[in-house]
Amino acid sequence: MRDARLTLPTVDDVRLASKRLAPYIVRTPLLRLNLRDSPNKIYLKLENLQSIGAFKARPMGNIVLTAEKNALRNGVYTASSGNAGLGLAWIAHQLGIGATVYAPDSGPAAKLEPARDLGACVRLVSNDQWWTIIENNGHPTDSGYYVDAVRSLSAMAGNGTIGLEIVEQLPEVDTVIIPFGGGGIACGIASVFDVLKPDTRIVVAESEAAAPLSAAFREGRPVRVTVRPSFISGAGAPTVLKEMWPLIRHVVDSTVVVPVSDVAEAIRLMFLRNRVVAEGAGAIPVAAALGGNAGSGTTVCVVTGGNIDQRSFCNILNRQPL
Repeated sequence: MRDARLTLPTVDDVRLASKRLAPYIVRTPLLRLNLRDSPNKIYLKLENLQSIGAFKARPMGNIVLTAEKNALRNGVYTASSGNAGLGLAWIAHQLGIGATVYAPDSGPAAKLEPARDLGACVRLVSNDQWWTIIENNGHPTDSGYYVDAVRSLSAMAGNGTIGLEIVEQLPEVDTVIIPFGGGGIACGIASVFDVLKPDTRIVVAESEAAAPLSAAFREGRPVRVTVRPSFISGAGAPTVLKEMWPLIRHVVDSTVVVPVSDVAEAIRLMFLRNRVVAEGAGAIPVAAALGGNAGSGTTVCVVTGGNIDQRSFCNILNRQPL
């Protein structure tokens, strides 16, 4: 069922990644969502508390830390709409190497400016050019080391450290809900649960603005979908990458699609009840859990990041148009 060129990490791969990343990342807390009328026990895995405000420190850090030093001699680069580029800029800054981020010209300033502040060169390209770099695993004229945040065993192992922490923090978890960007975080976390807690349901949540995985499950193969503009960044792509599909369909139990308005309300609720600041992608799992369509029992929502535009955040809190 799996693509011959790409496999899931083993638990040993994830444990090694955890040790490798320990000096660089935060072991993020698990916090119960303060709700009296919740359909289930909802816990928040707060990846917004990483030093860069997002989980991408884990996969990007693990890729670069496992690369051969000679491969890094011309610096590193990636194609990212925000957090992956920020994660690469951060680990490159830590190690004193150059970094370039190819970002779509519609990319959020809340994520691109911090990458520049860390010394990365941010090159804005069209959405089509950006997606071509991703599909082709690199840019034809860039001599740096291409870091793929999704289609990499090291990336998935880095993401899997989130799953390892959840198992240790909340062994009784029944369901884990994860947002979908490219599938790397879902595959990484699921690879841990598949071995250590195979009865735990792995649910991938998408917004109605972009739901390529739900479409792929309906059709039995990756298909292209329309991506509608919204305040949500970091989740949703025009299609599921072909290398990821064999892995994702193997480890994901179900998908849920939520309205964009529910995502905004989840952001508002997390702030009002727990003083947690989440970006759109990070709030999608919470919106799914609150909607009651992602399973019951003890549920962990992976809040993947908190790098939300200030104006959007204020509008959401005040229930103003976005």
